[in-house]
Amino acid sequence: APAPAAQRSAGAYESAPQGFSGPALNLRSPAHRTERELIKLALQYPQLVSPAFDAYGVDEFTAPPYAAVRRAIEEAGGAEYGAQDPQEYLVRVREAAPDDAVRAMVTELAVEAILRKTVDEMYAGIQLVQVRLRAVDRRIRDVQGTLARLGAGGDPQHLTAVQNELWVLQQYGQALRERGADAL
Repeated sequence: APAPAAQRSAGAYESAPQGFSGPALNLRSPAHRTERELIKLALQYPQLVSPAFDAYGVDEFTAPPYAAVRRAIEEAGGAEYGAQDPQEYLVRVREAAPDDAVRAMVTELAVEAILRKTVDEMYAGIQLVQVRLRAVDRRIRDVQGTLARLGAGGDPQHLTAVQNELWVLQQYGQALRERGADAL
């Protein structure tokens, strides 16, 4: 079970809940903090993150517990469904959770306070952009690695395709930095 808030604030790490594989949640990690905030928004204020949130892949969430909750939200009909029927939405997300650990995380995030007093579209947009931008930056690093491995002697068609993907990702990342949620 997750540590009480008082204990969590004293330490930087929270053990991943039972049933999750992967590293412990680093509650001081900007990536984990932003992912947590976005999942909380998707559960508590789905109308603010829909439909953009529903286009996010599970792989955009680096913390296994948050990825599992993202998957449960998707299986429950997504944030768009939540915007239409908020009461039934949380029930469906809990039912879609594969085990008690994910259900406990859904419950925790559905009631945990949002980090900002004023929760609006601008704040939701910032969280959406930050999570997406980190995912784009990770993908850029992966593609750059592929490009380095291919080298100049690689298959020209494959090399061109990888270079094109890198260019598109870099342009998208720049658009997110410049235009924020409008680039989603």
